[in-house]
Amino acid sequence: MAASDSVSSRAIAPEEVDRLFSGLGGYRKLAVAVSGGADSLALMVLLAEWRRRTPGAPELAILTVDHGLRPEAAAETEMVAELARAQWLECRILTWTGEKPLANRQAQAREARFALMTRALAEEGGDALILAHHLDDQAETFLLRLARGSGVYGLAAMAPVATREGIAILRPLLGVAKERLVASLAERGIAWCEDPSNADPAYARVRMRRLMSDLAAEGLTPQRLARTASRLSRAASALDCWLHDVLARHAEVHPAGPVRVPLSALQDLPEEVLLRLVSHLLTRVGAQAYPPRVEKLERLIGELAQAEGAQATLCGAVVRRTASALAVWREHGRVSPEPLRAQAPGSWVWDGRFAVSMTTLDRLEVLAFADARRRDGGVASLVPPAGWPAQAF
Repeated sequence: MAASDSVSSRAIAPEEVDRLFSGLGGYRKLAVAVSGGADSLALMVLLAEWRRRTPGAPELAILTVDHGLRPEAAAETEMVAELARAQWLECRILTWTGEKPLANRQAQAREARFALMTRALAEEGGDALILAHHLDDQAETFLLRLARGSGVYGLAAMAPVATREGIAILRPLLGVAKERLVASLAERGIAWCEDPSNADPAYARVRMRRLMSDLAAEGLTPQRLARTASRLSRAASALDCWLHDVLARHAEVHPAGPVRVPLSALQDLPEEVLLRLVSHLLTRVGAQAYPPRVEKLERLIGELAQAEGAQATLCGAVVRRTASALAVWREHGRVSPEPLRAQAPGSWVWDGRFAVSMTTLDRLEVLAFADARRRDGGVASLVPPAGWPAQAF
């Protein structure tokens, strides 16, 4: 654990904290992701202080994860819980169990952490999950995506308010430099943990972080990079308005999930809008958390332009150009999604796409059409709707 000896930047004042968290007042209960590092500990402490002086502020539930990847991880989560109790906050320690990956550990741990926290969020009855991403994180994300050749959406980096897999994600500190979060802890005499992987050059983000001082000397400061990301986010929002207008006026969504859009509605669209529209359809129909890479999307569009009947697969979805439309449907994998079975009222999301609610029935089963066809001969006789590719059902 470490505490800063000398911090050049000023700590975040209460009135600035009030502005940063002013958008949180409409929530009833929020979960806060805390790792024990300086960023998330500062977020937790600032939120706790804000809540104590703000009438009607939401409840806070602190969530911290023991990934089991380092010997000191358990002690770090206990430290988070102890500090949370000192701030009069409830804290849950979540544990990542099972076999741990040997490769791509950071990404796998990130996915496991998100899964654990979203489950806990639902159990707590929370409205959203708050993350401690800050201005320096935003600048690094912009550079990493620039290095990958990302388009407008990727270079927009992280949004202050976003949704992932139906979960609201809030990032109120995106405009705050890391050193100010460190200064806020130092001012209060609060120590934090240092994860050695954050200094390991095996990770691209660490290597990019080490370039930041040289880039800043050339004018590419974190502030300017984050500002550029914000402007690109504004451009991405304009594209979203355009594509959603096209979809609202022309897209036909079948209750079973497939979507089709007339070619006549697509032929005069600017290339960027067409790319984003197809990306949106692939992501939604394929039930993906993230959109496809730009280069893969460009390649797919090129394949579809070749001829009528052209077909391609991406993001767990199939796209086919018919004589009159672009049709998109979920790729039928070798393994069907797990059936949803319920014997009590409730609400669920099945196959990452369908919102299912049961209020009056005493039994419910939802399963893939292919599975239903194997079990019920009557289902096998159903004819696909006219005008749709038979493979879509």
